[in-house]
Amino acid sequence: MQHYLLYALLLPFWVLCAQFAFHATSLKGVEKQKECRTIGIVCTTIGIVSLVTRDILFVMSGLALIMIGLRMMAISLDRIDKKTFIDVPPQ
Repeated sequence: MQHYLLYALLLPFWVLCAQFAFHATSLKGVEKQKECRTIGIVCTTIGIVSLVTRDILFVMSGLALIMIGLRMMAISLDRIDKKTFIDVPPQ
């Protein structure tokens, strides 16, 4: 019975994480970068912590959260004005 309770709590948690991710990607500019970075760090941290339980559902959810978190952090690294390149020296 305890497993069913944990699984029932996991589903709303997934919906909450998805809502935060969709909200962060809908923003523009600097707000998008800040929100995506924060959500990415939180999702990655929760995903890593959920790997400790060694229950198959939590491990798979943790791996998915790690992937979502890394994607959100990659979105936050996007340049705003697209005119400044990091690897090209200024002329």
